[in-house]
Amino acid sequence: MENLHNQKFISVLQASILFSFSIYAFFFARNIDSIGNSLLLGISIVALLSFSYVEFRSPMLVGATRNVCLFSLLCFSTTVFPIWTNTEPNWSYSAICKCILGLSVVMLFSVKGLNRINTQSFWIIFLFLCVLMILQNSEFYIKENLNCFLFECSTGAWNEKYHTFWLVIFFWPTMYSIRKCFKYKKFLLFSLALIATQSSYSESAKLALIISIIIYFASNYNPRAVWKIIYWGLISYVLFFPFLFQFLNLSSMDWVYDRLYSRFLLFEVASNAIMQNLFIGKGFGSTLSLNIIQFLPEHSSPSNVWLESYETFPGNHPHNLVALVWLEFGLLGAILLTYFINRANKVMIKLVNDSDSAPYIMSIITTATVLFSFSWSIWQTDVILTYIMFFSCLCFLIQTASKTVTINATK
Repeated sequence: MENLHNQKFISVLQASILFSFSIYAFFFARNIDSIGNSLLLGISIVALLSFSYVEFRSPMLVGATRNVCLFSLLCFSTTVFPIWTNTEPNWSYSAICKCILGLSVVMLFSVKGLNRINTQSFWIIFLFLCVLMILQNSEFYIKENLNCFLFECSTGAWNEKYHTFWLVIFFWPTMYSIRKCFKYKKFLLFSLALIATQSSYSESAKLALIISIIIYFASNYNPRAVWKIIYWGLISYVLFFPFLFQFLNLSSMDWVYDRLYSRFLLFEVASNAIMQNLFIGKGFGSTLSLNIIQFLPEHSSPSNVWLESYETFPGNHPHNLVALVWLEFGLLGAILLTYFINRANKVMIKLVNDSDSAPYIMSIITTATVLFSFSWSIWQTDVILTYIMFFSCLCFLIQTASKTVTINATK
């Protein structure tokens, strides 16, 4: 009975965090640290509350703590050693603190809750977010009307992108939680997810959802082969990113779709900047003030002129997480990132053939890879919250997969 009570308690806490973040993402996220910090602190306190009720014995706790410590050590090193001359110390300390707070949230989702509560809560919260998005994007102006009643809802394009990213990430644990439910639930969820994503302007989210759905069906057919492709693709992507854009003259391809071309241009500029400090990078937070004029390609185009007008990266980041790691930590950071991927591979090898959640895990990893390759790569609070919620969803899927493997092993 005590174990059942603990599982109910964990499920309620998980649902409360998912609901709180969904409400925040849709109504209030606006790329302002003071607002995001309040939510991060709140959900961290909720997660820490669970520590007094549940004894954590998950191997993920050890692994996640080790990874956060390694990342924090690297960030801290760039602030104290003079070989990194462009580090922003306050930015580094702030990012480390946010990651440590976020660790408690991720760990909460590594604990098994009650399946019945998870199934209902995940499904209801996801549908609620879908309906809000569809109504808002269909010119019902929910947030604008609420602003008339002294609310301060965010209505900008950045906010729309933010909650759309969360929707396509949250899609996969929700799909997993209702996998054994009636088909109408799956059909309704899938349909509303497509409509909500299609109604958004975010092309990164649309691309992420499409590719992850393809991965889902492919991994159901041959999970081991698909995971091998994903794993070696990620390793190659991380290690060869800066060199790829040195050899591919993509900045000359100004005939391609303008938003895609602007990303090509950003990545080539990032690659040029990376080559200046290839081995150790420029220091944590250096991209915030990095002058990119000297790294612009010679080929002239409207996008080139647009980028030159910024002097720094638009939004002060290269819109690619791998590029950010290379820029700030160099080859040292890339090696650390491949270490994290290799650790994930060791977990996936155990799960890929024996767990029904493996296709969902591969799909959510694919979703995050696409999103963080074309849009976000900065240590601002709202973006870190998205990282935290992604890893929370991933841990939720992995802990359910681990239970399945354990059960299969005892048969």
